Amino acid sequence: MKINNDEINRAIRKKFIRPLNDGIKYNINKLNIEKRVKYKKTISLLTQAYTTLSSIEYLLNSGRLVDANTLLRSSFEYILVGMMLQFEDNVYYEFINLSIDDENSRDYTKIQKLINKFKTHLNEISMDLFKDFNRKEKGDMLTELYDKLCKFTHSTLFVTTLVEIKNNDDKEVLKMLNYQNFYFVKVLLFCCLKYFTNDKKHYLYKENMALSFLFNFFLVGVKLKNSKLTFEKYNNLLYLDNNVKFFNKYDEDLSKTKELFISLKNDIDNDAFLKALNEFFS
Repeated sequence: MKINNDEINRAIRKKFIRPLNDGIKYNINKLNIEKRVKYKKTISLLTQAYTTLSSIEYLLNSGRLVDANTLLRSSFEYILVGMMLQFEDNVYYEFINLSIDDENSRDYTKIQKLINKFKTHLNEISMDLFKDFNRKEKGDMLTELYDKLCKFTHSTLFVTTLVEIKNNDDKEVLKMLNYQNFYFVKVLLFCCLKYFTNDKKHYLYKENMALSFLFNFFLVGVKLKNSKLTFEKYNNLLYLDNNVKFFNKYDEDLSKTKELFISLKNDIDNDAFLKALNEFFS
């Protein structure tokens, strides 16, 4: 099968992005009348997550990666807190108490505590999507995403380096990589909304989603190869010698992510994989 970049982008839009957007738009409008929602604050937070994601997409397309990632962290937090209000009353009672201003006085609404609790509900939220991950993998996935987003939110080397990147090809590759995190958070919102509405009309096929992420990695590779660009020129800006441990860990995480999506082919026989591939490009 011979495919070009335009066909890949068209398939990603048709088989992943469009169903994702349609499902979120449909279910966000049903949330206000959904009786399964325990607290109205959950509706407010999930609605704000949806609104913020729209702003993030505009910022990503504009190349404003620092602002986009800062808001993406906020959107992730809205989903995290909104869902935990539903699952644990102690989170709600602490959430509504504005007088607790000392971080050491908070327990249930600390981010890492929320992540640790939230991961135990992922199968309940979407069995299809999360059943193949064990509890540690789920926790690592959520924690690593949040840590990466924090590095763009706080005054870090990531922020100062991005400010100094002027090459448009470099910015384009970074934008494509940041879209991976954007769509992960968006998929999470999609699943959380369906958890409340029991919507049977909108569905994300796991094969199409995996192929979309996998082909996005492929397009990044093509972009790097065609432009012959390398990020080695930014090593000094990132003080590579001082941060070898971090970047080794980042490379390991990226390899794990690639392996996760590539494992789709290994988990099924060739005929089934080719069928999924043909369906993806149909």
